[in-house]
Amino acid sequence: MNMEFETTRSIQAFKDILCDRYGTSDFMWMSQNWQPRLAHQHTFKTSPQKMKLDVLKCPRLQHVIEEASEDQEVPKEQLYKTVQSILDEIGYNRRLPVIRWLGLLLLKVLKRTCNGLYVNETSINRVLSVMGDNPVIFAPSHRSYGDFILMSYICFHYKIEIPAIAAGMDFHSMWLMGHVLRDSCAFFMRRSFGSDKLYWTAFSEYVQKLVTDGEAAIEFFIEGTRSRTAKSLMPKFGFLSMTLVPFLTGRVPDITIVPINISYDRTLEEILFAYELLGVPKPKESTSGLIKALNMLNERYGKVYVDFAEPLSVRELFQLNGLQRSLPTPESPQDQHTLSANETMFCVDVAHRVVQQQQRHSVITAFNLISIILNNSVLEGSGPPLLNEVVANVSWLKSVMEVLGALIDIQDGPVNVEVAVKEAIAVHKSLVTLTPTNHLKLIKVHTTAHRVNPAKLKGHSMSEHTMGVAVPMVMIQHYLNPCLHYLIGPALVTLVMWHLDDAVEITRGDLFQNFNFLRLLFAYEFAFYAAWAEKEFDDAVKQLEMLSVVEPTKSDRLKLGNHRKLQILLLNLLQPFLEGYLTVCQLLQQTASDPCSESLLLTSTQRRVEELLGSGIILHPYALSLDMHSAALQALTALQAVNRLKRNGMVLYQAQTRKLLEVTQKLENLKFQSEEKFHPSSTGFRHFVIDGSQQAKL
Repeated sequence: MNMEFETTRSIQAFKDILCDRYGTSDFMWMSQNWQPRLAHQHTFKTSPQKMKLDVLKCPRLQHVIEEASEDQEVPKEQLYKTVQSILDEIGYNRRLPVIRWLGLLLLKVLKRTCNGLYVNETSINRVLSVMGDNPVIFAPSHRSYGDFILMSYICFHYKIEIPAIAAGMDFHSMWLMGHVLRDSCAFFMRRSFGSDKLYWTAFSEYVQKLVTDGEAAIEFFIEGTRSRTAKSLMPKFGFLSMTLVPFLTGRVPDITIVPINISYDRTLEEILFAYELLGVPKPKESTSGLIKALNMLNERYGKVYVDFAEPLSVRELFQLNGLQRSLPTPESPQDQHTLSANETMFCVDVAHRVVQQQQRHSVITAFNLISIILNNSVLEGSGPPLLNEVVANVSWLKSVMEVLGALIDIQDGPVNVEVAVKEAIAVHKSLVTLTPTNHLKLIKVHTTAHRVNPAKLKGHSMSEHTMGVAVPMVMIQHYLNPCLHYLIGPALVTLVMWHLDDAVEITRGDLFQNFNFLRLLFAYEFAFYAAWAEKEFDDAVKQLEMLSVVEPTKSDRLKLGNHRKLQILLLNLLQPFLEGYLTVCQLLQQTASDPCSESLLLTSTQRRVEELLGSGIILHPYALSLDMHSAALQALTALQAVNRLKRNGMVLYQAQTRKLLEVTQKLENLKFQSEEKFHPSSTGFRHFVIDGSQQAKL
């Protein structure tokens, strides 16, 4: 948890590993003699098939089979066949010819669509130096379907054994591709195990066998699914806890976890994600859909950056938490280990550390900063900015973000900034454009071709006008969001300070109390970890003092500083979240004590947000996001402002009127309103969006 206001990372440490592939034979390169480095070297040899046989023989699984045989009155032989089919469904294969052909296809796609695949070679060499003596877990961020394929290609490039990759059943059901991915070291897991103890035991034993006996690293996504918002999701703990059991029971001396950040200049699924957040269901994964998507890759998607964080030693973290391992006893053998309360909290701590390191190793691009500037211009009502204004503001914002610890791929100097801005606009030409008068505008992305049957929507069926406004703004938010890790703490402090008069001072204690309320409310929105609240508050205040946003007084209190431009920008970043969460609270108040399903609440909230957007009470279309409404519901449940009930197999939510009123009033008092009232139904907003056919060329 060391605080670093100036990053020690350098963009010069990143090497474009595609650069050497131009002008050479892709086939010959993928056919090279390949002797990979093993993540965990053993004195014995194993194989994917042997692992499945070993799992089938393990005492714990045999015990569960015997129990199930007695309870269900089913012959054990039949249950053994069931378990064998489960393990065949789960287990991975390693077929090098398939890996080579998949790598060849990926290489051709990358060369066609990307401006570079940049890997921090200093960081990957650090990982290589700690491999060999104990199990290794790769934990990449998850922003695109391309993540795990990119990871495998990078491992091939640096001669690291291809990891055993945890994949969802969506891929398993894809014709042909399911087999290709399995042969490329993917193993498959169901989204939920329910009460299927046989499956759960077989899967957990298989994962533990990968940890204890596997030679390759294990790769899984700590967030559990792709982040449609490009923000970190609250980590999932189930799979991680399975991988840590062999350490907790003394079967391995240590486990090395490597958090990895994958940052995209432009996300392949950008439009699909925007529609999903607005309630349009994602297309079902299929091989034909994949082929169709590959044929449509005629645009450039900029650069991809991959950075490997400092490897985490589970043993060192365990000792840091003052814990001792629960070594097996005759009364509690290792094959029947159940996590203690302390061990469960340890898994939570490790998961949040992984997410934190993923965030700290992101690379911020010019378009991330452009998105913040466009968002700010929309909410300020200042109209589409001129190119020279964008360049000046990107340069200013770059300096701010670097103070906050961000690594930004823009060289210093006005000329370099302008080049980076123009390149970013060119890469994102389907979303933004420069007009003949040099104003930067959004392109109307939504068309009637994107209409969907209202019965299939996850939310409210919105008007064409609303969708026309919302889709490009949600896409802009997607590229703004990666910056929020650096900005959210300072923004929350600024929001509290803003509601004081300029001359009014506040104690650090009172400021922290208000800051922590917002932090708890937005816990699921920004993957906050409660244990780090005080440290993150202190860091945010120090950063804001450095940026003249707040100032200490002689009485050891704090007051607003004179950096009004940055104050307004930080508050505008919070605008959609304040609006969305307040609407959820107000809607729950109206339902009073009537239990409602989540789907009904989300649909009703989205309908209400659309109405408030039309009347100008809500200013930002991102408040329509169903993911935001769902995160608000989770947070309100954690705050005990809402009860989560189960009735007849359905999950229902019921407002706790008194507590909910308290939360709502606090939010209403903290809501920020720009000096300029500007909303998506206004004529001014329409001037921000241009029809795609009218766009100019750089």
